[in-house]
Amino acid sequence: MTKLIQALTVSTSLLFFLFIGAINFIEASEVSDLMESGNQAFTIGKYKEAEETFQKVLKIEPDNYLASRDLAKVKIELEKFESAISLLDNLLKLPIAKGRNILVFIEGDPESHEAELVDETVMVVDETAENENAEFNKFLKDDAMEPVPHYRVNLSKSGVMKLLPKSKTRIKYSGIPASTRDQVMALKMTAQKKLISTLPGEPNEEMVQIKGGCFQMGSTVGDPDEQPVHEVCISPFKMGKYEVQQKNFQKVMGTNPSQHIGANLPVDNVSWEEARDYCKKMGMRLPREAEWEYSTRAGTTTEFYWGNRVTGKEGNFCDHECELSTREPRVTDGFKNTAPVGSYPENPFGLYDMAGNVNEWVQDWKEVEQNYYRVSPKNDPQGPRSELDTCSGAECVGAVSITIKMFRGGAWNQRVVEMRSANRRQAHFQLHADGVGFRCASN
Repeated sequence: MTKLIQALTVSTSLLFFLFIGAINFIEASEVSDLMESGNQAFTIGKYKEAEETFQKVLKIEPDNYLASRDLAKVKIELEKFESAISLLDNLLKLPIAKGRNILVFIEGDPESHEAELVDETVMVVDETAENENAEFNKFLKDDAMEPVPHYRVNLSKSGVMKLLPKSKTRIKYSGIPASTRDQVMALKMTAQKKLISTLPGEPNEEMVQIKGGCFQMGSTVGDPDEQPVHEVCISPFKMGKYEVQQKNFQKVMGTNPSQHIGANLPVDNVSWEEARDYCKKMGMRLPREAEWEYSTRAGTTTEFYWGNRVTGKEGNFCDHECELSTREPRVTDGFKNTAPVGSYPENPFGLYDMAGNVNEWVQDWKEVEQNYYRVSPKNDPQGPRSELDTCSGAECVGAVSITIKMFRGGAWNQRVVEMRSANRRQAHFQLHADGVGFRCASN
């Protein structure tokens, strides 16, 4: 009797696992059909139908990252940008799958199997279906079967390579594949930019009136092009209180080249030409190099406008969270990349982020044939080759002297020393670089 009970118990357990397995594959088959239907609806522009379909998938499989990704794509088309960003943020919290390691669930097998996914899709004839229909197929004149999608997997335990029909197989990554994560990040950038374009209000650059005055321009501790230290006198002008924000740049220019997206983040990855054109459209101009240093120093003579030491509370540079070789591992500034404008204390003139966050283009060309600081006029220096300030595109391409523009201030991805008030850097006027932005000035 005991043996009979044990046998019945084993049989019941087996039936239970087989039943659960059957349910799983009914659901898996349903998920596969729903995913195909959702993608078809998306392709032909039936976004509401696609949205409902992918939502059904996530009710069955809440951890289906492909359904979440595709649902986010749909929501972007439906202009539900915040909802799309939320979905994508949740996906970005998932760990990156190590290699192509997966769990395989095969129809009729209650056990899962560790494996490596060798090929996502292989089009071959489903041999299992052919065997199942052998008796029926012999009555057909043409028993040729169409190829169907298969996974090619390498089963870890046995080391056997197998082709498994997708209709009868479910796979699960131990995280999100790196390639899918890249897609998710690109989608998030798209959603963020589209969300910025919907924000109310007109673009506006808040300006600070800068009183005229004289100061010592340059430094004895930096590169040779910062020397000699010389007296410069500046007439009154206006300087942008903040670095140009993406919400303003995008509305005026119709594009947003930034690598780090946010309405109140400074625009980055912008060329000198684009910076100049934005300021012009706003009825302004780029600041001249002497104006920029005068405004940054704001009456100070120290290496930075707050002193000679950096604690991480003064500006945004490559700190311990920065993943570059230039990082300062002992200090944190609170941000991994760019920070919203105004995140750090203002300088004595009431200007924000004059040190760090993004480098800022200035009007001046780079001198080549001579050290401009030695011959620079004392009063309101215009920079070398100022007669070429209006050139554009191919007109500016030629001699080195008319292809290199200056930028100042340091950035989130640069060393602490780059934030010094006197520090000078230069690049091709058409350069697009992460960590390069600007602010405007006016007379």
